[in-house]
Amino acid sequence: MDIATENNQDKMIGYFDFFGMPDGIVSNTVWFDENYKIVFLKEGRVNVDFVDYDFEESTLLFFSIGQQFKISKNSEGSIVYFNPNFYCIAFHDKELACDGLLFDNVFELPFIALTAHQRDIFQKILISIKEEIAVKDFWAEEMIKTYIKQVVIFATRTLAKKDYDIYHPVSFDKELARKFSQLVEQNYRTIHSVADYASMLNLTPKNLNRKIVTEKQIAPNTIIKNRIILQAKRLLVNTTLSIKEIAVYLGYEDYSYFLRFFKSQTGSSPLTFRNSM
Repeated sequence: MDIATENNQDKMIGYFDFFGMPDGIVSNTVWFDENYKIVFLKEGRVNVDFVDYDFEESTLLFFSIGQQFKISKNSEGSIVYFNPNFYCIAFHDKELACDGLLFDNVFELPFIALTAHQRDIFQKILISIKEEIAVKDFWAEEMIKTYIKQVVIFATRTLAKKDYDIYHPVSFDKELARKFSQLVEQNYRTIHSVADYASMLNLTPKNLNRKIVTEKQIAPNTIIKNRIILQAKRLLVNTTLSIKEIAVYLGYEDYSYFLRFFKSQTGSSPLTFRNSM
C-alpha cells in the first residue's frame, strides 16, 4: 500500500494505492474520518451500507462523509480522499451540480464503469494528484483541486446525461431529483414529511411524488424512510449509542414509535440488528 497525505491548517488531502490488503479497507479507517472519497477500482467487491457490489471492470466510485463501506482484500485500485476544508462539494455545487448526484445521493450508489480509454486517463489524473501531494509547494493545492474538478465534471456529466445524448440539456425532473436528494441528506434527521420537502421545492406533495416516481421509480416517502433507517443502521453498527439515543438523534422522541418504525422497515428490532452484525 502506497500512501501520500497532506494536512495543512485543517485541510486534508490524501491518496493511496491498494492491492491484496489482508483485512481489506474499511470506512472507519483513520484516513477516512470526515472525508469525501473517490475510488478508482480496477476490480473487486465492495460492501456499501450493508449491500455487496461486484465490479469486474475498471470503475469510479464516490463515497460521502459518513458513508459506510468495505473494499474486499482481493481488490485493487486507488483512493483519493479530502475533507470539505480542502475541497467543499457544497460550495462547488453551484458550478458543478454534483451534490446529490456524486455525493450525498439518497437514491443510489454513484459509480461509473470506465472504458479502457477512460481508465488510462483517470489513472494518469490520480498519479498526478499523488505527485502533487508529495510536492508540498505553494501551487500544489490548486493543481490538486484542478485534477479533482476534472474527475467530478466527467462523472457528473456522465451520470446526469447517461440516458441522453451528451449535447441534450439535463431535464427539469433530473435536476429536481438531485435537489430533493440534497434536501433529504441535509434534513432527514428533523424533517420526515414529504409535504415539507415539497414546500421547500415550491411544489405540491402530489406533484413532487409524481415527478420523483417518474424519474426514479420510487416514492419520496420511501426515500425519506430509507435514509432514516440507513443512518440508524450505521449508528447501531458503528457507535455505542443506546437505541433510545439513536431514536432521539433521528428525531423520534417517542422511543416506542421508533422501535415499531424500525421493525416495520427492516423486519427486525434495532437490538436484533445490532447483535447480528
